[in-house]
Amino acid sequence: MKKFFKILGLFLLAVLVLIIAAPFFLQDQIAAIVKQKLNESMDAQIDFAEADLSLFRAFPDARLNLKGLSIINKAPFKGDTLFYGKEVKLDLPLGDLFNEVDEPIRVNELIVDEAVVNLKADLNGKTNWDIAMETENDPAATETTAFNIDLKSYEIINSTFSYEDAVTKNNLKFTELNHKGTGDLSLEKSTLDTYTETKVIYSLDGIEYLSGQLVKLDADLALDLVNQKYSFLENKAFINDLELKLDGFVDLEETSTIVDLTIKTPSSDFKNFFAMIPETYRKNMEGMTTTGDFTVNGTIKGEVTDTTIPKLDIKMSSNNASFKYADLPQKVTDIVISANLRNDTGFVDDTYVNIANVAFNIAGERLSGRAMIKDLTSNMKVDMNAKGNLDFKNLAKSFPMPDDMKLSGKMGIDMDAKFDMESVEKERYENIYMNGTASLSNFTYNGPAFNNAFVIDQAAIDMTTSTIKLNKFSAKTGNTDLQATGTINNLIGFLLQDKGLKGAFKLNSNTLDSGDFMSETTAVAATDSSKKTATPQESIKIPAFLDAFIDFDINKVLYDGITLNNVKGTASIRDEKMNISNASTNVFGGSIGIDGSVDTKNAQPVFDMALRMKDLDIAQSFQGFEMFQKLVPIISALQGKMTTDIKLAGALNGDLTPVLTSITGDAFAQLLTKQIKTEGNPLLAKLDDKLSFISLADIDISNIATKLNFKDGKVDVSPFDFKIKDMKVTAGGTHSLTNEMNYTLTLDVPAKYLGK
Repeated sequence: MKKFFKILGLFLLAVLVLIIAAPFFLQDQIAAIVKQKLNESMDAQIDFAEADLSLFRAFPDARLNLKGLSIINKAPFKGDTLFYGKEVKLDLPLGDLFNEVDEPIRVNELIVDEAVVNLKADLNGKTNWDIAMETENDPAATETTAFNIDLKSYEIINSTFSYEDAVTKNNLKFTELNHKGTGDLSLEKSTLDTYTETKVIYSLDGIEYLSGQLVKLDADLALDLVNQKYSFLENKAFINDLELKLDGFVDLEETSTIVDLTIKTPSSDFKNFFAMIPETYRKNMEGMTTTGDFTVNGTIKGEVTDTTIPKLDIKMSSNNASFKYADLPQKVTDIVISANLRNDTGFVDDTYVNIANVAFNIAGERLSGRAMIKDLTSNMKVDMNAKGNLDFKNLAKSFPMPDDMKLSGKMGIDMDAKFDMESVEKERYENIYMNGTASLSNFTYNGPAFNNAFVIDQAAIDMTTSTIKLNKFSAKTGNTDLQATGTINNLIGFLLQDKGLKGAFKLNSNTLDSGDFMSETTAVAATDSSKKTATPQESIKIPAFLDAFIDFDINKVLYDGITLNNVKGTASIRDEKMNISNASTNVFGGSIGIDGSVDTKNAQPVFDMALRMKDLDIAQSFQGFEMFQKLVPIISALQGKMTTDIKLAGALNGDLTPVLTSITGDAFAQLLTKQIKTEGNPLLAKLDDKLSFISLADIDISNIATKLNFKDGKVDVSPFDFKIKDMKVTAGGTHSLTNEMNYTLTLDVPAKYLGK
């Protein structure tokens, strides 16, 4: 007996050694076989970075772990990644490891971790997932396949799935996808227990209908694998937190898929409506009270073929509902919702959405609307109406507002609109019908966007024509007042498609203070503007949504400590850039004409300007323009007037003042003065003191004209001539913002001034 146990022990030890050692001998062979079988069965390039075989992790099965598994398409999607998985784990019967190359391998369990699946259909209707290798009518070829999928369980972990159809312009994406199922898929009929959780993004023809809604499905499915019929048994489905129940089946036929499903909400509480709202926007809802109902029910029934979809009839409805936030005093009442997604023919173009009525009351004021939306998959057509009044103070009592924002004022709207999306996209305004009015009165905004309250005394638009008229706009904030009229060309595109607000406006103001349009957090790095830097959050921004032509007439502009009077001109604004033309202003006792541009799109704003300065008072200009103090410091000693044409380009600080070290350009300057103050400039005072035969009082600079060039923080002054009595002097050179100078003065001095 002892000998028997000794032999048994040696046998078990040998088996254990074999089990431990086998993966090291077999994994390369198994990996090669798996790679060969995959490539032989698919018209694509299949590869993986690493294969690891274990006989313990899934005992009694062997586990093959493929890391970095990729499926790369061949033509016509050559080079596209159809599938990539960080890890793909397959549990295989131990005996299948010793199969011949031409024998199938069974897969009992499959785990896919962090996969990316990209499905595409091109304009010719070809799909990138149609990669099964075509076989001729050879019985031997169909008797054996590379793998037999006898799954008992499978799991997909934290993966991404996307589908793009170039013909229908459908785009579907599942992110953070987690799915698992258990059941015996080797049986002809079985029950599969599944759980799915993912976020869904869906758009059609560029319009996003789902933007990350959380969808969950906990369902038992009855599987009839012989007849390819899958039926819903016990199940719960969720869109965000809205619970739905599904009944029916999906039947895969040779030429079509038959769908027969019913959808309904197990409960009818109005809280179901808030469950549809993404969690990000559901705040302060704890303790909310609701009355009334909200239900979703419908049917999806028919065949899916190359030309048809199932017929649809899905209704959302609510009647006489209300809700109230626990920490707010005002209840929203008399809520009515009636909407229907419907298709009666099975042809996709006949699908439509009928929002028959959406209405609610806030403090006795009612807002309501309706819309009919047709041709969802082609050139979508919309027929809509909105009507009602709203007091923003009551809105703040009914809906939670950000802590740093307060609104007040009244809005009224009564409008009809009919349009198609192609006309909106291509700006065919003649095909867009709008009729009605909208108004805003005594509106006040207090929030982080402005230092002071932004008040709109009155705004009114008239939609009785194809081009909307801004009949009146009167607003103020801080020291600034604004009055505007004009026309708006594309209100629908602005509201629905993120297009710029296009139009032409006339802007008037008594005072416009640039400081009123800077947030309180605006700061600069140093008091010296030559060293200031701007970051995106510190910059005054030209509104990205504005695409407009503006004719402006402003009595007084306050900018960087300077008062500009009678500011007039035109500006075109687009893509966060303003082009200014034929602008003029009175300042420093003279006038300045302005043409150029300011671009605030990037983190560092930039400018490019041509300035025509005429008869400016030199002393006032020196005190007012920091640019003159740095670039032309010698004018501090001059009195009188100057005329100059300057072309400048460079970077701007957050408050839109120039970064002097960045300036490039040139100027042509002419001085209209004979007076020099030596006490204003130490250099000139020294010259006057050291050269006995020179008196600055005798210098004639009344007609000095010279050219200046600005680059790399330096000023290059072209040679210019002036006279001291009967002496000709030629001067020229450079100086920098770092107080370095290099000038040459050539004096033609008559001998009589040199003494003995």
